[in-house]
Amino acid sequence: MIMNEPQTAFLGETRLERIATITLATATVIVGASILADGQLARMLNGVAGLTWFASSAMFIMEGRRRGASGLQWAGVLALTAGVAFVVKPSDIVLAIIGFTPAAVLAAMMVRRDPMLWAKMIPALYLPLHIGTAVLKAAGRSAMGMESSIRSEPPPTAAIVPAVMLAAALAGGVIARKILRRRPV
Repeated sequence: MIMNEPQTAFLGETRLERIATITLATATVIVGASILADGQLARMLNGVAGLTWFASSAMFIMEGRRRGASGLQWAGVLALTAGVAFVVKPSDIVLAIIGFTPAAVLAAMMVRRDPMLWAKMIPALYLPLHIGTAVLKAAGRSAMGMESSIRSEPPPTAAIVPAVMLAAALAGGVIARKILRRRPV
């Protein structure tokens, strides 16, 4: 069954992409709930959110591999996501918007086909790369004799930042799709 464009615009063209998108959106809600919760409930929700986000990442990677992108395109998407993960704090709404939107546009423009898939790849890969960059930052600080704390107490507004990341990437995908429709491939 071929779905019409408005239905597939955000969720995706294939069943796997739609499940991955819904899983990622669910993870952003669970992260938000974990930020607002306290104590044991917060830790439990944070763990569930992490597992959900990583499951989404795996599904997006499988879908991206199935659709085919060159090694150079994958490297570009990973580099963009690593850059965003290094710069964007998961508690900063403004950085989320100004980081994820252009990164999603660039990712979609690099691969050119399936712009929404590749735009969503940025937030999907964000958490694994954010954790990796946080470990590298902490190791660097420790090596320089500085405090190497990884976690801090986020402000309550941080609860919406994961959803803002996804929304900004979706906006980037829409922008890229409009640009690509104007240009011949």
